[in-house]
Amino acid sequence: MSLLEQKKDFIKRGAFDELYTPEEAVEMILNYIPKEVKTIWECTAIKDSKIVKVLKNAGYNVITSHIENCQDFFQYYPENYDIIITNPPYSLKDKFLQRAYELDKPFMFLLPLTTLEGIERGKMFNKNGIQVLIPNKRFNFKPEKNSGAWFQTSWFCFGCNFDSDLNFVSLK
Repeated sequence: MSLLEQKKDFIKRGAFDELYTPEEAVEMILNYIPKEVKTIWECTAIKDSKIVKVLKNAGYNVITSHIENCQDFFQYYPENYDIIITNPPYSLKDKFLQRAYELDKPFMFLLPLTTLEGIERGKMFNKNGIQVLIPNKRFNFKPEKNSGAWFQTSWFCFGCNFDSDLNFVSLK
């Protein structure tokens, strides 16, 4: 499959693949990013990404990539980064998780809380480990439509060495 065909296939994915991360979701994780992290790879960075904006404002070097720029997460990766932080397309969450584990670097993925469900995903988490940052409220991904937040998302993390696997985070 050519890169253009992959791009078209990627773009027509699930209905919840183009939900753009609100700033408060990224601000939530700033105190949880390991202290040694200097460079973050945002592998699904769109123009005007709130993830990139918040992380850069917090002083991190952020490397960006996106399939629309011929930088497919499944085939491309930058050489020097400390952690991947992204909100991947939810229809591809299993593939993103598998690829991230293969890269064997810390990651933080914003995913639906229901990502904890599923036999195969459970096997993957048992084999590799997973830690979850669970906010006490839902994030509104479409505030301009005043649609409210219709499902719970949480940060699924690997290699961040939290004290606990389940971490409940109180937000204002």
